[in-house]
Amino acid sequence: MKVVAYADLGGLGAKQGPAATFVWRLPTVLPLLLPWLVVLALLALPSNRQGRAWLIWVPLAALALSGAGLWESADAATNEGLGYFAQAAGAAAFGLAAIWLLGTALARRRRAFGIVLMALVFAAVSLLALVVSPVWEQMWDLRGHEPALPLYLLIFWIASGFAYAGALSLTGWMCRRRFGVLRVSLRLLFWLWVIWLMAGGLLVGVVTLGSSGGFEWLGFLMATIVVSLISYGLVLPFLILSFASSFYRERLKNLLRLPAETAAPPAPAAAPIIAQGSPQ
Repeated sequence: MKVVAYADLGGLGAKQGPAATFVWRLPTVLPLLLPWLVVLALLALPSNRQGRAWLIWVPLAALALSGAGLWESADAATNEGLGYFAQAAGAAAFGLAAIWLLGTALARRRRAFGIVLMALVFAAVSLLALVVSPVWEQMWDLRGHEPALPLYLLIFWIASGFAYAGALSLTGWMCRRRFGVLRVSLRLLFWLWVIWLMAGGLLVGVVTLGSSGGFEWLGFLMATIVVSLISYGLVLPFLILSFASSFYRERLKNLLRLPAETAAPPAPAAAPIIAQGSPQ
């Protein structure tokens, strides 16, 4: 954010040229910290009051730093599309961190209600992170060309939330008898693609009904594959954390709605054998 202050030299009260013009860059820090404060607040929940819960900062910081690096690269190359993607990816990381920290609470809900709640939590936190990002002002200015842009963004983030929530639920349904790293990872990628394919197909069907032109289905399939891979790449650091940490492994099982591991009961002690001697 730029704040321009003009010096009043000699009481003239007018702009006195470049020498009297001071351009100060005063970044508003507090809005940028809001998504981080949301994660910090979620860490204060009773279910997260453990030292291991703070490991959530590892994938979150990795994705946030990667998004910041892409943003700087896009800014240097004046590539607005890459800049929008970088900020959206960073925003999605906060949404994923939120549902990972709320995994225990979400698992207590009925499956349908839990999926809806997970999607809304992801959309709300991701949108908050996007609104306070540096790219938001540029995106907001695009309303002059597309007035319905805020509605499109809301629909996109809610659809993304349902894609993650639905893919996690379906992955858990397929892995309910056996939980494994490769099994969960591949099935999650598959279901992300299926859900994005269905959502895109619905959108394409609505659009083609109002147009008489043809449609390139090969390009559509490639687009769904790319979106699915990007979605999977964003959730992959949280999967790695879940497989490496026993605390977050249980959280992943909560999101997948798999039964938690229970310790096997100790084996009963053998009764002592009393040898009876032959009667005298």
